[in-house]
Amino acid sequence: MLTRMGDQLVIRLDDAFGAQVRAAAAAAGDTVSGWARSALAQKAALDTALRARAEEDARDPLYTAGQEDALMSARARRGLAAFDDPDLALDAAAETGPAARG
Repeated sequence: MLTRMGDQLVIRLDDAFGAQVRAAAAAAGDTVSGWARSALAQKAALDTALRARAEEDARDPLYTAGQEDALMSARARRGLAAFDDPDLALDAAAETGPAARG
């Protein structure tokens, strides 16, 4: 049975930046590879969210002012929770998800 590993990347860092990366990984209690994987995943998720937000902001309004205020408040809570604690982001998303709307 063959198992395909994911893509491998080689990144050259200058000495100072390499030291910062190693220190950040150690502070997180992770390997450099694991820390870099997490950092890249977080960056990709952030970029995706920013693109989606830009597309959403470019559209004409779909809701009344009151509905828009409620949606923006929920969006702000989800955004803050995502950066503070991934579990809270799921809780915030659940309160405005399809099941919450009935």
